[in-house]
Amino acid sequence: MPAFESKRWTALSLRFRTSMWLSPNTIVYYVTEVILFTQETCGACATQREKNNGLEDAYPDVEFREVDIQTDLETTEEYGVRKTPTTLAYANGERIDECIGVGERNELGAAIERADQQSAGLAQRVASIVRG
Repeated sequence: MPAFESKRWTALSLRFRTSMWLSPNTIVYYVTEVILFTQETCGACATQREKNNGLEDAYPDVEFREVDIQTDLETTEEYGVRKTPTTLAYANGERIDECIGVGERNELGAAIERADQQSAGLAQRVASIVRG
């Protein structure tokens, strides 16, 4: 099984990680996601995939995506990626961390933790505002 699911990703295709019901009419969503930009002929990308192996199991609530820069130019340009491998971590659509080149597994884990904390923090702030 690949370390990341290979799918075309756009801002409209987010799968929301957690929802918090505040009232019958108010729902707060928050999401943590990691996007790995690669290309098929890149040896460093294969190394990064190996290092990432098992992260989806370790962080089941995180949305993982892999984007091939040669076949998905639109997404690559949208995120301004120029080199592979590039790994981006997001919380609620905001870039929290970026790793260009081969990154260590523990560094990506720390970035995921930061993004997850920021996602949860935003949901808690919105909840406190709505509840008054």
